[in-house]
Amino acid sequence: MTGPHESGGNRETPPTPPTPSRRTPAALLVGSLLALLGSAAAPAIELDSGTALAAWAVSLSGGYLGIPVVLVLGVAWISCTGSLPGRRTAMALVLTGVLLGVLGTAAWSNKHVLKPAFAVPRPHLKELARLCVIPSTPEFYAMGDKDRRTEDLRHLFTTQPAAALLPKFHPLIREHWLVQTGYSFPSGHALASFTIATAFTLLGFRFRPQPERLLFLLMPWAVLVGWSRLLLQVHSTADITGGGLCGILLGLLVYRIVLWWLNFRQAANQSQIRD
Repeated sequence: MTGPHESGGNRETPPTPPTPSRRTPAALLVGSLLALLGSAAAPAIELDSGTALAAWAVSLSGGYLGIPVVLVLGVAWISCTGSLPGRRTAMALVLTGVLLGVLGTAAWSNKHVLKPAFAVPRPHLKELARLCVIPSTPEFYAMGDKDRRTEDLRHLFTTQPAAALLPKFHPLIREHWLVQTGYSFPSGHALASFTIATAFTLLGFRFRPQPERLLFLLMPWAVLVGWSRLLLQVHSTADITGGGLCGILLGLLVYRIVLWWLNFRQAANQSQIRD
């Protein structure tokens, strides 16, 4: 009788690496959406408090200044420490390009198509209308474009009797209220942060970059961005949940595009080897 290690057709083959379970990333995505829905139970906070300033800082990480930083750090983490096939530089360039393309298209579509189509007023503008600082929200939105509305609101914030009716603000949050005069649904901050967090989470579970514990911080960061928008009273629970859902779908799209490119490149390389 021949042993398993003797020559012939019975040679043992090395074990196949386990395929990453789909349950953990799926649980993270679903749990994150549920956490956004849970923001409906969040109590209101004082807008001149340390909590409000912390919310403003978290919100900044999901805006135009913070998202590029998170994107660069995430791409470097995936491409430099992940178990990737082929050249890491090519992966970094493709991932960056796909993310920029998807985020840019989503931001333009959200600003010029989705928000005007739904035309949902922002919560803080509803509050200002309730306090009689501004006229009704339909009248306020009819004043002109976003820049004109911000200019008119800034004037009201510095003149009586409207100025006396305002709640207490931290100066940074006061400025934030002044510039957030567009429509509300869906939240662009939630959309962008969930897109990046979803894409990096799915790619991370597939390619296992180090340290792996960062995989479990991405979706909570996106949830905190969403919650910060609600605490600052510039978005509602529906706004951030809608933005988060759109972001998850776009993150899945990024993930599928990157995998398609990797498979295409691998097939092309194998074809060249055979030739």
